Amino acid sequence: NQALMDLGAAVCLPNGKPLCDRCPAAGFCTAKRDGKQALLPVREKKKEKREVRLTLFIMKKEDGTAALRQRPDTGLLAGLWEYPHVPGRLTEEQAAQQLRTWGLTAHRWLRQMEARHLFTHIRWDMTGYLVQVEGRGPEDWLWADGAIRARLAVPSAFEKFTRALPAEGE
Repeated sequence: NQALMDLGAAVCLPNGKPLCDRCPAAGFCTAKRDGKQALLPVREKKKEKREVRLTLFIMKKEDGTAALRQRPDTGLLAGLWEYPHVPGRLTEEQAAQQLRTWGLTAHRWLRQMEARHLFTHIRWDMTGYLVQVEGRGPEDWLWADGAIRARLAVPSAFEKFTRALPAEGE
């Protein structure tokens, strides 16, 4: 099997013109016999990525801490840390309502940001609100200062939002 894969890579050249005159399998190659060398291998079309819209909350307090929560132990980005978010794209008014649902009060809306992250099978289109808040939020949230956040594993999908925190003077 390995020899056939090597032959395909070195002689059949899927991204170029095949070198059939150098091929030791030319005598019994059905693609050469049928004149279909240029048509093979048949490549499957890439599947369209599933689009997921998220609204992220980059919430900070006056003491410089920001809210993070840990992702579940299974699934996409298992066990990593993330900014709290909800499905869909919320307006600022809807986002304020979501903060109240979490038991938080928004003091200052600092910035709205957009970001996109591509996984192999999913595209995240994210709207993020950088907002100064007061309150605790759900029990599973960690309010971490910059030093703690730097030690936690926050996925690169959230990099733009992570960079927004120090940019605001932390």
